[in-house]
Amino acid sequence: MRYDYMLRKLVEYLARKSASMIQKYRLEDLVGSVAAPYLEKSFDRISMSIARDGGGTFWCRLCDKGPFTKRGFYLHLIRVHYKDLEYIVEEELKRALEVVRR
Repeated sequence: MRYDYMLRKLVEYLARKSASMIQKYRLEDLVGSVAAPYLEKSFDRISMSIARDGGGTFWCRLCDKGPFTKRGFYLHLIRVHYKDLEYIVEEELKRALEVVRR
């Protein structure tokens, strides 16, 4: 699997997780069964730091905008913060792979 494709799908996975949406892909299919548990824990932590739930609506902690619906928040993350999410995912992927290599 190409790295760019996998990175795009992981950014989408993180954005959907932050917006509490149903996932299109399984994390195991994207990164393998060994690294998936590490990334799952990291993505749980990161998604809580990105989104602030306001009783059925979402607020973006990256830029303090909102309120958004689930879909609106997902689109906001993909359109406005794609590069931020891409950087976050790359760093977490590096950390997970370092742990797996040990």
